[in-house]
Amino acid sequence: MILEELMAVKKVAGKKSAKRDAETQKPMSSALDRIIDAGLEEVSLSGWRNTTLGAIASRGGVDLGEALSLVPTKAHFVLRLLDRLDALTTDDVRNLEGDSSARDRLFEILMRRFDALNEHRDGARSVITGVMCDPWAASLVVYRLHCSLSVMLTVAGVSPDGFRGALRIKGLAAVGAYALRAWIKDDSSDLAKTMAALDRALAQAERLARFSLFGSREQTGDAAI
Repeated sequence: MILEELMAVKKVAGKKSAKRDAETQKPMSSALDRIIDAGLEEVSLSGWRNTTLGAIASRGGVDLGEALSLVPTKAHFVLRLLDRLDALTTDDVRNLEGDSSARDRLFEILMRRFDALNEHRDGARSVITGVMCDPWAASLVVYRLHCSLSVMLTVAGVSPDGFRGALRIKGLAAVGAYALRAWIKDDSSDLAKTMAALDRALAQAERLARFSLFGSREQTGDAAI
């Protein structure tokens, strides 16, 4: 009887603990989203150099101490923004399945990211141009982008591993950079110029490669190419 009572108490305590964890996790996620949105807005108004974490926290309605625990530097703000874009990349992966080519899947994945950036167009452009002139932030972002490119290839069903995987990452980086330059100048509501530039870049990457740069969904290993 005592053992049963102890087990019942432990079960109830476990449920309460799980509930507290869920309640704690939700505000943190919400706070991070507010920080990212507020940061993009603040940078669009003040510019990257003049933007401070204090101003971002104030605009987002987040306590400065909590904001610093989530985003300790402006460089980390960009890393959290890339985390958000990666989450969009991997969201609903099933929509990318089927008989489509790897090139088509990569097109869809990259356009998801541009669509997300376009929701905060002025801020995103200011962040990109600002980071290019910020050596500390740029050094962190370059490494983090390598991870993002690897994620994109994996979601598209293409292996980012090994020597050939490294070449694919470099190729996709060039494709993304070309399309990004087009997006920065693209003021159309449907991003038609960005889509056209991305399609051209993906096509050129395939033509210039000695082998199929991206391969098929089944060809995810180096030996398959």
